[in-house]
Amino acid sequence: MTVFSYAFRVDASTEIGHGHLMRCLTIADMLSKKSLNSCFVSRELIESLHSKVTSMGHELFILPTPINESFDWKKDSALTKEIVDSLNIKWLIVDHYSIDYLWEQKLKSKNKKLMVIDDLANRAHDCDVLLDQNLGRTNLDYVNLVPEKSNILTGLDYCLIRDEFINMRSASLQYRENTDLKNILISMGGSDPQNITTKILQRLNNCTISIDAKISILLGGASPHISSVKEQLSKMPWETKIYVDVQHMAELLATQDLVIGAVGTSAWERCCLGIPSISVVLAENQKPGAIALHQSKGSIVIDQEFSDGHNFESAIAFFANARNLIAASKVSADLVDGYGAKRVIEHIQK
Repeated sequence: MTVFSYAFRVDASTEIGHGHLMRCLTIADMLSKKSLNSCFVSRELIESLHSKVTSMGHELFILPTPINESFDWKKDSALTKEIVDSLNIKWLIVDHYSIDYLWEQKLKSKNKKLMVIDDLANRAHDCDVLLDQNLGRTNLDYVNLVPEKSNILTGLDYCLIRDEFINMRSASLQYRENTDLKNILISMGGSDPQNITTKILQRLNNCTISIDAKISILLGGASPHISSVKEQLSKMPWETKIYVDVQHMAELLATQDLVIGAVGTSAWERCCLGIPSISVVLAENQKPGAIALHQSKGSIVIDQEFSDGHNFESAIAFFANARNLIAASKVSADLVDGYGAKRVIEHIQK
């Protein structure tokens, strides 16, 4: 019987997004390289995400609660406790916006530590470690939300970046030493439920971009708007390509001069590779990180509240200048060195 040292309680869906699961997988993958086994406890996952967890060597326990059912913390904590108590794990790591100290108190014990991954700073937690990896966050944001003895880890020093991005960092930075705006990638998350991708493609038609440019699209296979995106691509004056369920994300990104993408974990992955970006705020909880990212000048964030007068067309024009492209690349690379997950695990193992 497999002995699990770590268990992750996390959900993922079209509505929730895939980012919570992906950052948990980053930690689990690094733990596995230390011969420490992890398992995942989740409500039902789409097939591609289910296979991603298991193909990486982690066991997956599915809770008998539909993903679209309203979250009942009492029921969920009881179901999760039944699983993790039977496994005798040392650490339970939770990444879930609907979970707070009430749920966590049911799962904590003297033999089991609990870590919370959060980026909202809007509710109390009963945990041993609190991680918020976002730019602009400080320990003061959480000091009144966790027990006094909790270890609080905040900021990009603890950004959870997968090994594939760390391995591509050097080549990506070298590519950017002398570049201009020719390769543009649009990546609005795995599901893009609002079909922002199509809207961006339509806006690109109003921009001055070299006719030799190539426009690429990145989407998950579960996206409900793939056909709409393909239809719009057929109308574009540039060479275009759509990538679905890409397995080598970092390798693809490293060849792009500019990424138009969502704010979130993917924004910090782009920074690790030194890729300038135009970032789009898709949810209210992304705004604090978006403001800090915009102010850093590593990305132009399109949001009426703090975009410094930039709209989409002016942001494209700004990065059409090679000098601006290179300057933003250097700023981005300085923000994220890629070793955040290693630092997080060092804190856990202390």
